[in-house]
Amino acid sequence: MKISNLPVTSREYKLMLNSDRFGDRNKGAERFLNLIDFLIRKQGGSIVEKQDKEERRHTSYLDTPQFALRQNRFSLRLREEPKGFQINLKYRDSAPYISAAQDLSSSQKGKIKFEEDILPPFASKFAHSNSIETGVLPSLETIKDVTSIFPGIARLGFDGDTPIKTANDFSVLEVVRKLCKFQFGKTETIKASLSFWYLTEDTDWPLVSEFSFDYDAVKNDKGDLKEYSHEVVERAKGLFSALQNQTGWLDLTTTTKTAFALEVL
Repeated sequence: MKISNLPVTSREYKLMLNSDRFGDRNKGAERFLNLIDFLIRKQGGSIVEKQDKEERRHTSYLDTPQFALRQNRFSLRLREEPKGFQINLKYRDSAPYISAAQDLSSSQKGKIKFEEDILPPFASKFAHSNSIETGVLPSLETIKDVTSIFPGIARLGFDGDTPIKTANDFSVLEVVRKLCKFQFGKTETIKASLSFWYLTEDTDWPLVSEFSFDYDAVKNDKGDLKEYSHEVVERAKGLFSALQNQTGWLDLTTTTKTAFALEVL
């Protein structure tokens, strides 16, 4: 059987931050924005739009008691948002062909993405995912329930009666703060944001803090995806490297929010 690759439709750079810097979220975000503004300008770019919009949702991950999905490099994320629920199944691997080959089809209408996640120091992980938006949360108590939504999971051979539960009994309030949009010359627009996890609504100190910035592949006149411009790829890498030199802002104890939720606790 031949394996086909998929086009990478977006690239996202992720960096875990020191939560001590964000006891006051507004002041911390303002100071961090000043920092990245300086570093963006050093790379020859500029902020084209400053933002301070925040979005809130409750986030958790689902798995078997033995973390069978995680062991097979899948994650099943549940978000409760103001207008309903999002169920996201994701497979992540450093080999793009392996990630692209996963069957993430769904019985309900979903949004499939194939992205490159870039982690420190500059390690690429290719994320193949399918997200379903629904106003009513379906039953997610067994593997059979999961395969009824994502039938490709059945190939893993799990017993359909295997229970599904909230991984580590861990559920958080997630606050996503959009910081800015910036460009390097007239290249693709890059979007930057901060994401914070809180254990409760009234907790001031975030449990986890993450900075990310991403840009999408652009399309030509025929509607085909184009290659990313050399300028944005090169300067985005320079910005990512420069940020990693700001050691007082960094949290080096974990790599991603997903890893924290599924492995640390």
